[in-house]
Amino acid sequence: MNIDNLLNLNSGIQAMLTNGSRVAGTVEILGDERFVFSPRQPIEVKEGMLLRLSDGQDSVLAKVEEITPEGIRLCVECYASPGDERRQDARVYDKIYLKAKFLCREDRKVETFQEARERIVANKLIIDSFVRGKFGPPGVEEMPFTRESLFNNPIVWEINRKLDLLIHMYLGDDFMELMRTPQKDVNLSASGIRFITKESFRPGDLVEVSMILPMAPLLYLQLLGDVLRIKPVTSGETSRSAIAVRFLQVDSDTKEDIIRYLFKRQREVLRKRQGLED
Repeated sequence: MNIDNLLNLNSGIQAMLTNGSRVAGTVEILGDERFVFSPRQPIEVKEGMLLRLSDGQDSVLAKVEEITPEGIRLCVECYASPGDERRQDARVYDKIYLKAKFLCREDRKVETFQEARERIVANKLIIDSFVRGKFGPPGVEEMPFTRESLFNNPIVWEINRKLDLLIHMYLGDDFMELMRTPQKDVNLSASGIRFITKESFRPGDLVEVSMILPMAPLLYLQLLGDVLRIKPVTSGETSRSAIAVRFLQVDSDTKEDIIRYLFKRQREVLRKRQGLED
């Protein structure tokens, strides 16, 4: 993900050093994920080390690729640093199918949140009955298992419920509409998400975030969140903004699904980068 999508370059960028000091500098974007940081005073860095950059509100990890006379060439890192070992702190930069729907301004959040949450919980119960197998065939707990009974065969039941899930997904208007949209750059964690949009939001707005995470089976998640920060994106189209959303009242199963996906993506990125370095 482009550094401009993560930090507000107009507010002044600082390198956060391990001794607690900060060094201001400027950023020149080279392309997707890569940029040059030119510190205003010398700092000690080595190729391969991780450097944390901040705009005063948010921070991002970047890997030092090369030290040049013009500055430090870096690449945005897509996984948590070794110091961020807490599971809820894990985050990745990724491309996923995402839709953020405005629900209301801050003054109507309480009543709108309750209505939206009831609807999302009802949809989740339907999906859970397929994906997690929480609800077995009718009366299965009273019926003894026999090899002759296909209805009681757990393998057949598993196949049936996954077929039902596919039907539910591909006939669902929300799911199909989301699949038809281009994938979006996101910065995702179990507690929130940051994404780029042309739509107009305000801090405090209540939004409904729908996303598809490429797992087996696909994870279709609907979450409610409030807009924390809005930052203009200076590169490319000037009308775009980076929106930071904090998820509200995420149930434990959904949070576990997101964390499982984050660590899966982190492993994939690490394997890919290790292969390139080898």
